Amino acid sequence: MSVKATLLEKQRKVERLKGLMKEYPVFAIADLKGMKANQLQLLKKKFKDDMEIKVSKNTLIARALKEIGIKDYEEIEKYLSGPNAFVFSKKNPFKLYFMFEKNKVESAASPGEIAPNDIVVTAGNTGLQPGPILSKFGAAKIPTKIQDGTVWIAKDTTVVEKGSTISADVADLLSKLGLKPILVGLRLRMAYDGTVIPGEMLAIDLDDYRSKLSEAAGYALNLSVNAAYPTKETVQLIVAKAYRDAKGVAVEAGFVTPETIGDLVAVAAARGRAVAAEASKRRPELNL
Repeated sequence: MSVKATLLEKQRKVERLKGLMKEYPVFAIADLKGMKANQLQLLKKKFKDDMEIKVSKNTLIARALKEIGIKDYEEIEKYLSGPNAFVFSKKNPFKLYFMFEKNKVESAASPGEIAPNDIVVTAGNTGLQPGPILSKFGAAKIPTKIQDGTVWIAKDTTVVEKGSTISADVADLLSKLGLKPILVGLRLRMAYDGTVIPGEMLAIDLDDYRSKLSEAAGYALNLSVNAAYPTKETVQLIVAKAYRDAKGVAVEAGFVTPETIGDLVAVAAARGRAVAAEASKRRPELNL
């Protein structure tokens, strides 16, 4: 391909990227590290109605961002390193993050890879014939037994702890067992919806967020009621509180109304019983 043709092809790609940036309000950069081409295709197919996922050179994305005049270009540029996929969507950035987190693809373990979680082999029949394979089970400290002519794993065993390096022997053994213990997905490094949102800020704890939101709503409701600030949510509570407070003042003042008479009689009866009890202590012969 001639230099001119190459430049024209690059410009065509840049124009396409600019078109996507104009079409979609949300733009995100996702880390492609550890993701195979077929796994990425699965995600593209799954999310085809929700977003467009493009793999492009960082330089072309940078050029598109510059030409379109993104105001936070310099901050976004910090994320344009290493292998990236670029996501264009109308979904909320936080929604995008959780969509990718919930739709990871199972992948075989590779030698030298860091385990993102504990890798556990479960007890049961492996279907493998006894032989040299037993030494690999032994090296991985997996208890085995021979039953019905095949190797059985005696009990559930953690073969690699989270954060540890997967050895070649363990990777080979997991492959022979037909296990794909690594969950691979697109990890959003950042998202942009008019403001740059770093990936770590997208990773919110939903349970904790719901708890804090509920707590904040409770405080706001309490403040509104006690400040007598009427809203759709608090007006009934304010009226009820005002009624209780007014009734309490009336009862305390001995002010007779149809609403207070019952409470006044109850208070009087209670005071009478208290007086009688005290009098009985001093003059038992009265039999009060």
